Amino acid sequence: MKSIDYIIVIPARFDSTRLPGKALVDISGKTLIEHVFSAASRSQARAIIVATDSEKIKQVAENLKVKTVMTSANHVSGTDRIAEVAEIEDWKGDQIIVNLQGDCPLMPPENIDQVASLLFKNSDAGIATLATKIVDPEEINDPNVVKVDFDSRGRAISFRRKVGHSIDHQTCLWRHIGIYAYTTTALKKFSQHPRTKFEIETRLEQLRAFDLKMKIIIEEAVIPPGPDVDTEQDLQVVRSILGTN
Repeated sequence: MKSIDYIIVIPARFDSTRLPGKALVDISGKTLIEHVFSAASRSQARAIIVATDSEKIKQVAENLKVKTVMTSANHVSGTDRIAEVAEIEDWKGDQIIVNLQGDCPLMPPENIDQVASLLFKNSDAGIATLATKIVDPEEINDPNVVKVDFDSRGRAISFRRKVGHSIDHQTCLWRHIGIYAYTTTALKKFSQHPRTKFEIETRLEQLRAFDLKMKIIIEEAVIPPGPDVDTEQDLQVVRSILGTN
């Protein structure tokens, strides 16, 4: 892949609702945030920044020699937190920023590079993201698995948690992967607008972008990523994958 000038920001808060303190939980001898940074460091990103509201997370990141930016504790999404970083750092409008969420220890670095490249190749879009095919039928009705539909040009059409009975399941074969690339201009537009009704109801921040008529470009991930860490059950699964109990 052609080298793209992009920056990774890892948003990480300490007070997670479903798994408090998860950024610092131990997984195979390393904290969760260390595993995420490890994935980021294997990408082609020009720089990596941890954005947090926690002094504990800041200390761990700085021990890893990772630049850390302290942000407000009041952000409602990782995207809003990253927008604050972009403002603090005063990045130019066309700077590409990848949101590598702080609970994705098994994100292949190839996917990180891919999403940055996807946005670079689609300059008319403000946001790029990835998807992978759903292979487990149980995931179709799992509200924790966000489904995405997109057209033949790769433009996202809808994101949803639930599939209605009237909808053919064959049209919902794609699972959204929570990694994003944005331009600074798109981040600013997103963060300056209050949360929308659909975003609040579904707990899907990307629907705010839809309501703002922002184009989201999407393609299949080159490598399906492992699970994120959202719950205690997820944590045990990831520990098993990484070789610890």
